[in-house]
Amino acid sequence: MEKIKIIVDSGNSISLEEAKKYNIGVISFKIHFGDKTYTDQVDIENEEFFDKLGKSEEKVTTSIPGVGEFTEMLEKYIDEGYNKILCFSIGSSLSGMNNMMNLAKDHIEKDVTIDVIDTKIASLPLYFIATKAAQGAIDGKNYDQIYKQALADVEKANIFVRADSLDYLVKGGRLPKSIGKVANLINFTPIFTMKDGEIKIAKKVIGKKKSFKEMAKLVKKKIKDRKEYVLAIGGGSSFEEIKIMKELLKDEIKNAKLFKEMPVPPVFGVHLGPKSLLVSVVDCEY
Repeated sequence: MEKIKIIVDSGNSISLEEAKKYNIGVISFKIHFGDKTYTDQVDIENEEFFDKLGKSEEKVTTSIPGVGEFTEMLEKYIDEGYNKILCFSIGSSLSGMNNMMNLAKDHIEKDVTIDVIDTKIASLPLYFIATKAAQGAIDGKNYDQIYKQALADVEKANIFVRADSLDYLVKGGRLPKSIGKVANLINFTPIFTMKDGEIKIAKKVIGKKKSFKEMAKLVKKKIKDRKEYVLAIGGGSSFEEIKIMKELLKDEIKNAKLFKEMPVPPVFGVHLGPKSLLVSVVDCEY
């Protein structure tokens, strides 16, 4: 008899309360403020993270847990009787989480099925994909069906990202200081997206206010002519950005199969800052 367990990393945007509701295991990223290390969602929650991020003068980084930690998690679930384990990682181009999960998987010698899906994306859309898979397990669907559907849903996931300031990308070493300085001088507020696991600029925008409208246009274009879709808006510690986007997308929110308002996970927020804004569209039944 199949006993199915879904596991995600904390770049998924799911809260621990909802993870418990859906019987989803969560492996957390580590967050480093200088020499101080926190475990995401265990030692530090989103609100505290963004508060500290906005005030910190130290370099803030994230890292993956050790292979041993995840191996222990897998063994724990196997001991509880789970024989089919499906793991979702944020995109392998963004983090070493996917590689770590596969290394831990190779340490398991027991006769169980463990699959690791590289979602090629991060944050909000993963919530929908993982909870849909978990609900399938709760409803008694077989593992192969859940696995194949998850692979299909990953290909239908879209995300748009707005960073109010590029300062955090500079601090994290993702953007040269010279480019960041010029960008701030001209109010360059690009809209990013992810395609095939790579972060790309979806729209080059001059002006912070204009960037909200351009982001909404990209979302509307993605939704156009879709019969069913799920939609999510995520933000850092500032809710003003979410409020603006909800107003611009009020019709799309109304027509969505499901709409969720969620926090930006620290693994993303560390590069985007407290005023980060994400919008996700997943073209799938839910």
